[in-house]
Amino acid sequence: MYVIGISAYYHDSSVSLFKNGNLIFACEEEKFTGIKHDSSFPVNALDYIFKKYNLTKDKVDSICYYEDPKLKLKRVINNIKPQFFNNPIYSIKSYLKIKRNIWELNKMLPKYSNNVFYSTHHESHIYYSYFTSPFNDSVTLSIDGVGELDTMSLGFMDFGQMKYTSMAEYPHSMGLFYSAMTAFLGFKPNEGEYKVMGLASYGNSNIYINKVRQLISYKNSKLECNMDIFTWDKSNTLMFNEKLIELLGIEPRVPDGGIEPYHNDLAASVQRVYEEILFSVLDTISLVTNSGDLCLAGGCAYNGTANGKIIEKSDFKNLWIPPAPSDAGSAIGACIHYLVNNGKLRGKVNTSPFLGPSYTNKEILEAIGNNKHSFKFPNEQELISWIARKIKEGKVVGWFNGKCEFGSRALGNRSILANPLLPHMKDKINSVIKKREGFRPFAPAVTKERQDDFFIMNGDVPYMNQVVQVRQSYRDELPAVTHIDGSSRVQTVYQGSSFYNLLREFEKLTGYPILLNTSFNVKDKTMVLTPKDAIDTFYDTELDILVLNNYIIYKHKKS
Repeated sequence: MYVIGISAYYHDSSVSLFKNGNLIFACEEEKFTGIKHDSSFPVNALDYIFKKYNLTKDKVDSICYYEDPKLKLKRVINNIKPQFFNNPIYSIKSYLKIKRNIWELNKMLPKYSNNVFYSTHHESHIYYSYFTSPFNDSVTLSIDGVGELDTMSLGFMDFGQMKYTSMAEYPHSMGLFYSAMTAFLGFKPNEGEYKVMGLASYGNSNIYINKVRQLISYKNSKLECNMDIFTWDKSNTLMFNEKLIELLGIEPRVPDGGIEPYHNDLAASVQRVYEEILFSVLDTISLVTNSGDLCLAGGCAYNGTANGKIIEKSDFKNLWIPPAPSDAGSAIGACIHYLVNNGKLRGKVNTSPFLGPSYTNKEILEAIGNNKHSFKFPNEQELISWIARKIKEGKVVGWFNGKCEFGSRALGNRSILANPLLPHMKDKINSVIKKREGFRPFAPAVTKERQDDFFIMNGDVPYMNQVVQVRQSYRDELPAVTHIDGSSRVQTVYQGSSFYNLLREFEKLTGYPILLNTSFNVKDKTMVLTPKDAIDTFYDTELDILVLNNYIIYKHKKS
């Protein structure tokens, strides 16, 4: 029995596939189309799984959609009614957009199964996070921009049933607040929020803190945004009006314009206010649960800076964040919701992030063609020994191995790897390889056994979703992965993978089982999916070596 999950029409469209209650595939549509944060109906990902797994419509027990379009339509109508005559263009566009999406869903979903199941937006988030967690008795907090109506919610497991509680409703939203300030700082909403987090470390949060606190508040368990300033409920293009400029006393940053110290300060204040509200919310939750275990869900669960402080600053003792907590992961959550409701899921779900397509050596060799600067190693150990030496010497490596990661983080299968001990490496990769802003930090991948030697951690972080502090004695030793504030978005790596073996080999050479790990892509491009994608990106950048399973391609004489 197969069950398919779909997320679409907002951002990060994706597809998941369960077989007999087991998660066997998940991938974003953007990796097939090359369109970053592709929101279209995921026809390419669906075509892939139907061919890969020999699916037919009669083999698919259900196709599960990650939210309820009728509830979303109700929210849109309730939002535009009071402003229709004053704001007709926005109102008509909003109505027609959701009606078009419903029409397309009614047309497309029955093509894949006779049984269509609609979850709700936040329930999809919650089911995905809880059922991939190691916890039995926990609370799940979901925070994002907006679902159908809710923007923040709770899920409790009670005698095998998920109890759902709304905590905030549109237009009041922590996610939309952060996205609006992302836009003010000149970055793209639903994409550039992590840039604001990186920028925040360079600023003084005291400069704008009192002004930013006027934009959003959480008092008496009620979240409120200043809708006299924010306009996401009135405009399809602008998230704020001129009153934000008056309040802050600065102009919005022009995209791709220069970054001034006051931009750093504003980013720091935005991040600080977000954290203040998050920890107040967690304090509220602690009053209604005895559990020390917390699951996070929703797009805001990608805020690694805040996540890394939760154990220290709340009553929760253990934290779980799945590999893809935003809308992409909801394709999995919708399936889980269906399976649980129908008694077809008896335990927890596969937590591996390596759920996408993989490619055989034959397919890799076809992509390489007659490239004279290629070589095949006879076995993995020889390859790893050679690559570890090259990384130690300062070479930057494109690493393509196994199944593609699901989610926005490269975790060792579609990665760019480099020596974290070299002071110039951060600037080199940002400027000539990733071709992105110089303030952006890089993540260290470290073996589970020695992570606590170098980083101050509260448990494992396998999916690169928490920012922690580098131990003081190693900050100068790890300059390429230590941010300006002494932090790092660390990744725990376990035994049993080629990537782990590479870390251990690098440790033999340097004493450090750590590599700089960033996603195998360049600015504004999606992570590579196929061998051809990897080869094209290799030649479009200053990467020194490309690894494709046991094959390598190099640009200069191999040594």
